[in-house]
Amino acid sequence: MHETHVLKLCAADLKERRILPDEITFEIFTMESCNRFSGVEHAAYLHYIKNASVYFGPGCNNEMLIIGRLVSRWNVPIIAHLSGDDALADRTVFDTLGSVALSSATEMARATLTYIKLYGWRQVGLVRPSVNYEQLSLHSLRNLLKDEEIDINIIVDLDPFMTPDEIISSGKLDLLRTKARIIIVELGMDLHTSRSFLTAALRSNMKTNEFVYIIPWLAHLHDHYPWEANTVDKAEAKLAFDEAIVITAHGYDRQFIDSFQQRFSKLTGIISSHYATLSYMSLYDALYLYGLAVRDAYDDTKDSKIFLNGATIWKKMTSRQFTGSTGQVLMNSKGVRVPSYATYYTQNGTMKIVVELTAKLGDKTKCDHLQDDCSEHVAHEILPHYWSSYDGLMPIDMPKCGFDGSLCDYTIFFIIGGVLLFFAIVVPLGYLIYTKEKERMLYDMTWRIPREHVRLLEKDCSKSDPSIGKSIASGSFAGSLGSKANSRISAKQAICNGVRVAYKRYQQTRNLTFPKADLMRLKELKLIENDNLNKFYGICFNQQNELLVLWVLCQRGSLEDVLFNEELKLNRNFQASFAKDVVKGLNFIHTSNLKYHGFVCLQNCLVDSNWTVKHTNFVTEELIAEKLQHNELKYIIDVPPKKTELQEDSESDMEEEMTDSKGITDRSMSKKYIQQAPEIIRELITTKFLPAGSQAADVYGLGMVLYQILFKVEPFFERDVSNSKIMEMIALANDNDQIIRPTFPSQQAGEDSYNLQLLSAIEACWLELPEMRPSVKRMKTMVNSNLKTSGNGSLIDQMLKMLEDYTTNLEALVKDRTALLEEAQMQADRLLKNMLPTSIAEDLKVGKPVVPQLYQGATVLFSDIRGFTRISSTSTPLQIVTFLNDMFSGFDAIIAKHDAYKVETIGDAYMIVSGVPNENGNAHVQHIADIALKMRTFVSNFKLAHKPEEIMMVRIGFHTGSVAAGVVGLAAPRYCLFGDTVNMASRMESTGVANKIQISETAFNLLHCFYPQFIVVERGTVEVKGKGQCKTYFLEGKETKKKGMN
Repeated sequence: MHETHVLKLCAADLKERRILPDEITFEIFTMESCNRFSGVEHAAYLHYIKNASVYFGPGCNNEMLIIGRLVSRWNVPIIAHLSGDDALADRTVFDTLGSVALSSATEMARATLTYIKLYGWRQVGLVRPSVNYEQLSLHSLRNLLKDEEIDINIIVDLDPFMTPDEIISSGKLDLLRTKARIIIVELGMDLHTSRSFLTAALRSNMKTNEFVYIIPWLAHLHDHYPWEANTVDKAEAKLAFDEAIVITAHGYDRQFIDSFQQRFSKLTGIISSHYATLSYMSLYDALYLYGLAVRDAYDDTKDSKIFLNGATIWKKMTSRQFTGSTGQVLMNSKGVRVPSYATYYTQNGTMKIVVELTAKLGDKTKCDHLQDDCSEHVAHEILPHYWSSYDGLMPIDMPKCGFDGSLCDYTIFFIIGGVLLFFAIVVPLGYLIYTKEKERMLYDMTWRIPREHVRLLEKDCSKSDPSIGKSIASGSFAGSLGSKANSRISAKQAICNGVRVAYKRYQQTRNLTFPKADLMRLKELKLIENDNLNKFYGICFNQQNELLVLWVLCQRGSLEDVLFNEELKLNRNFQASFAKDVVKGLNFIHTSNLKYHGFVCLQNCLVDSNWTVKHTNFVTEELIAEKLQHNELKYIIDVPPKKTELQEDSESDMEEEMTDSKGITDRSMSKKYIQQAPEIIRELITTKFLPAGSQAADVYGLGMVLYQILFKVEPFFERDVSNSKIMEMIALANDNDQIIRPTFPSQQAGEDSYNLQLLSAIEACWLELPEMRPSVKRMKTMVNSNLKTSGNGSLIDQMLKMLEDYTTNLEALVKDRTALLEEAQMQADRLLKNMLPTSIAEDLKVGKPVVPQLYQGATVLFSDIRGFTRISSTSTPLQIVTFLNDMFSGFDAIIAKHDAYKVETIGDAYMIVSGVPNENGNAHVQHIADIALKMRTFVSNFKLAHKPEEIMMVRIGFHTGSVAAGVVGLAAPRYCLFGDTVNMASRMESTGVANKIQISETAFNLLHCFYPQFIVVERGTVEVKGKGQCKTYFLEGKETKKKGMN
């Protein structure tokens, strides 16, 4: 009705935007159509009377089919803006027809196929009207699905006017349920036509999240959604459309419609309806497309009448895109608009875009072969995981059990369910019983010893066994007391159930209880066993107001007693074995449930009768310290009946110290505590009690123990300050202070020094930050790799094995000695073979006389370094020896790759022979030639370390002939060459030129005859002492095989 205003609005925009040339203006005529073929009559009138250059419309297909054929005959373009019927697609008939309509059924079908392929669905169902379905997209979609080999399981034909109840009663929904889960529903051009079907599906419980309903929405005939109509149950309709997938052209977006409607109303004062606005927007885009085509044709021809050529104008309308009132307008090679589509997900009455199906032109090469490839739709998922399933993913096209559940046998599931139910009952019940039993065992306290089973031994008993007294008095089990007190207290030993144990005794101030965590650790401590851990025997408590901690007694005392006993001469094997035992024991603790030792020091490492080191006092020290801190325990000092004056003074000091309320004032000065980590020492100074340990603190103590084992000195031996002062320096060190750590003593002369890698690892154990210290596993690797012992097993095992070898297996001993002899013999053989040729050395070894021999064919080479005398005069002897060693080592490496023998070196002179003593036919001259070339190259690249600017050159000469060879001398036998060939070779070198290889005529003839690949240049005649004038040659190089083939 108002098409004239729309066209004038578009024409004004074309002029304003300078799209339309100034020479061309539009005159607009609008006439009636779609009324008893009035449009055909008016089209002829406009052509013959008004000479129309372009037609827009009509909106009905029956008139468009006729007018489209007429304008083709008149060579006038026509642009359809409302009809998108597939019947207009044949460009052999409608060769000047273009279309900007959004309602193309073919493009909707292709967009729907793109969406189906996006989720990989391979089987679908179709719901279509029983009449006039040819003009809908399902008609084209059916063929496209077949081309893509996507199965159409069912096609349901419904009367578009059926009510939901009629659809349900027809039984077609039940049939659809058993055939498809991905269902494309198109019962008409508009979305409203699907309302009855979706309502019927809702009432039939077919609206679960395993059903996907895809609705192509070709034409927007209403300005409201189906669930907003006043003639329906809005709530039910809204539920029916929930989770429906609606695909429609992007040009129908509400923001495009509202924007155009406001602008059109503002300029014309006309308020148009929703449907009319849609047709006006398409008409606007049609004229805009025509304006662009006219501009392009004019730009190409500069002909102001070009718009009369309909075929040219139509060609300019194809394969292009622009932004119109309906969004992006993409024209394919047929002049038909390919709309971009939006896929909407309907939920609770709102529609949100989840997938964009963007149109784009296809590859031109493919388009020339197949018209369907001229454009395509690209899917972009805007909102992922939008479906209402638990993971947000779209359902599969067929349920796992099939559409009717026939593919699943649930018997196995019932069995599995029964088994799971059984385990669900039995496992928790069993676990409950297990935990109760475990808790009962925990509170059984298998480590608790009745006090009446323990018989404390008197001091005199301990003195009868000096090793026992030393073990205890050294601090193995008196760690809670100061070092001064330890030296005055006799050994504390006891007999428990026939087992000799050492004990530590405390006075209880009240009955003791242990928390569950401590009970678990004590239980684990009782059960743990290892060759390098002392056995924890148990604890007596809550009897006689005292607590006893019992450990199995070790006979040789602590590691401190052994290491610092001057009467014991311990070699490196003992030290290595002790270090490995300490690391192995600590590693076992760290990998066990105990997690850490808590008090690693040299005094807590005991040595048993087999010379095996065992850790002791782990875990219990921490538990006792906690009880002492809470004043649940006190120390007990045993006072001997008779005391000397010195003992009285010492005990008075000790009693004064132990009456200190803080408890460890004197202990903080003991040698044990300066071996602890800085964080432990800080707690000791603050609380006066041993804090909880850690693996990092154990590693620090391990470093201290290894330090004392390897060097047999106490930590900080070089500092003339008290232990308490050292502890304060360690604890109070900050970022500005130098960290206090032990220093490594210098090694004595004649001793093998320890590997720097091992010393660095020990230093790493003493790092201030606990997390920076290495693990025990790392330290175990370092100790095992850097401390080697001469045997396997413990020290006692090694000694026993040696006795067995000497007494019962003398043959093995002889074999060992023989192996050593053979090794010495091999060393002598290697030395001999370095002095003499291998074959000659072998003859000398077996006592075979080496008879001098004449060799008919051999090549002798001499070399001399240019300027050696000058270099020697300005260099030190060490520099000369280093220089010659580096150069001759390079020569030796070259000779090793060839059949040649280095005869001798005198100063800078170097003598080589090939063909002696191993004769090799004529190959000796080839080997010497190759060696000479490589020697010259090596010297050219050689740089003097102390004179890098010096350019090095070598003078080389060789000669071929017969030589005599033999061994000369007895004390220092040498393999010597004699004959004229040696002299001639020496003259070739002495008369040569620097950086040149001079060869004799004999050598040249042999090379030229058998090895022509060598490049030789004649030098001329040279005066040779004793020979007169001799023709000589220069060996320049060697041709590669590739070059020789050319």
